[in-house]
This record gives sequence, C-alpha cells and structure tokens, in this order.
Amino acid sequence: MFLLGDISVRSNSLVPSDASYWILLARVLLCSPFLYSGVDKCWHWSAAQREVAASGLPWPTLLHLVTVVVQLGGGFSLLLGIEPRLGALLLLLFLIPVTVMYHPFWKRSGADLVTEADHFLSNLAIIGGLLVIVALGGGPISWVDQSLAQLLRCLAAALGVAR
Repeated sequence: MFLLGDISVRSNSLVPSDASYWILLARVLLCSPFLYSGVDKCWHWSAAQREVAASGLPWPTLLHLVTVVVQLGGGFSLLLGIEPRLGALLLLLFLIPVTVMYHPFWKRSGADLVTEADHFLSNLAIIGGLLVIVALGGGPISWVDQSLAQLLRCLAAALGVAR
C-alpha cells in the first residue's frame, strides 16, 4: 500500500485512505453537541428562549433563532461534508463568545469554579477541533469542500471587502 494524496492504492483499486475515515469520524463527533443542542432548543423553544433572556442579552428571540440556525446549519455542514470549512468556521465564531459569556470560571469559586472551568476547557477543545477542519478541510469524504483561500475570498466578497 502507498499513499497517493488522500487516496491509498491497494490491490490496484483506489479506495479512501484510513485517514479519510478518521477525519469523517472526527467531523461526526465534532458536530454531535451542536446538533443535539440545536434540536433540544427547538423542542424546548420557550425554555431556551428564557435562558437567552436570563443572560441579559438583547433580542432574546432573534439570538435564540440565530443560535439554532448556526448550531443546526453548522452541525449538518460538518456531518454531511457540505462546505465543512464554512460550517466549522460558523460554529467556531459562535462558540468563542458563548464560551466566554456562559462559562466565566474566573468569576466563580468552589464547585462552581470547577464546573465552569470544565465546560470552558471542553469548549476550547471543541474550538481546537473546529480550527483543524477550517485549516485542513473536511477530508476526501466530503461533498463540497473549498480551500480556505477560496472560502475567505467568498466571505470577503459577500461582506463587500473584496479587492
């Protein structure tokens, strides 16, 4: 067996390399908390909306809707391999402020400090996994996966900051 890009050649047939399956598994694992949370927020819409309102953020209905769209959209993007870099980037940009706002372990003490620090560090690990997908892509078992440069050009054009 030898590797040819992302494809390994075995017995004169082209098959995805073992790494392709590991990347797919990583995507499935990375998307699972977002898909679960997005579905849960849909099933318990009022309670989730009250949670956003209790955080003191403005426009709780809008922010709750955006949260569900980002979690489900980014989660399915990772799961299905449809623009997984974009899905990972959206989830990453969502998770950073959420982690800082909802898990401020530095303001806690005792058992609360430990719990919040655990959630904070778990989110940092998820952020690390999302960064890998943004940088390297979703692997060969993806439907559409533009390069990071192409993705950034598209985003810049959409935001009107393209040269």
